[in-house]
Formats: sequence, C-alpha cells, structure tokens
Amino acid sequence: MNIYHATPYDISATGFYFSDFDEYQEKAASHVNEYGDPVEEYEIQFIDGDNCKLFLALSINQANLEQWFNEFEPMEEHDAIRAIYLADDLGFYMADITQDRINDVMLFEGTVREYAEDYIESTGMLSDLPETLRYYLDYDAFARDLELGGDVSTVEINNTSYVVQNC
Repeated sequence: MNIYHATPYDISATGFYFSDFDEYQEKAASHVNEYGDPVEEYEIQFIDGDNCKLFLALSINQANLEQWFNEFEPMEEHDAIRAIYLADDLGFYMADITQDRINDVMLFEGTVREYAEDYIESTGMLSDLPETLRYYLDYDAFARDLELGGDVSTVEINNTSYVVQNC
C-alpha cells in the first residue's frame, strides 16, 4: 500500500496522510485551517510505497489524482516502466499515456550488445550459416550500428538499463 500526504498551501493548516482516493476525498472535504476555514488546495506528495518514479514522472496533483488511483497506481511493473519512459524521456503528459501507447513501447532489459545478440538469435538470421561462420559476427559492431543508426536507444529507469526499440 502506498502512502501519500496532502500538504496544504494554506500555511495555517496542517496536512494529512492518505492511501487511496476515497480517503483523500473524505479527509479533504472536512479539512479546515486553524481559523475554521475550509482548505481547498494541496500539494500531493508520495511518501512511501511502489511506483514513486512513476508518480513523479506524471507530476501528480489534485487535478489528476483520481486518474492516478484508477489507472496508474495499480499498473503492472513492466507497464509502469513504459509509462515512465513515455513521460520522462518522450515528454508525454499523463492524459496522453494510454494503454495502446504503453503497448507500443518496446523495451529490452540489458545492454545494446545483449539486445543485438537476442535479436539475431530470435530472428534466426544466422540459422542458414554454418556454425563455424557464426563466430565471425561482430556483435559489438552490430550493436553500435543499431544505436548510431537510431534503431535503438538506451534509457535507465529505477537503476536498470533498458534498450528501447525506436520505430
């Protein structure tokens, strides 16, 4: 379970912790400052739990908090990583990150050389060559060409390196 904090912009009010949208709405509806006036605006902070990087990448605030809880907080890790890539590296806004767009992102966990080896193996490009000739393929050069040609790029998310297949 993730823990969040609603920090009022009103300096005469204290904030509150919450873990889901219903709890946020309930507490915000009855929240008042030290003078008894309702508090209306909050900075939403991620305190503890999973998907902090996604929370920050999507710039979660009061206006998109419900969408966060409905669509993004329950997201599987592989989809969350793709959404982080879309937001942080490609500049997509939260409203533009749809499941179709997430599914279009092709990520490979590892280095460009590992990607090149996997690509060649999975496509069977060398299957018609005798095994003795297969050792002459320079995977490093192929990986470098993929990267320099713009076919792939690299990104680091949550301290893990990924290769992104560019379309």
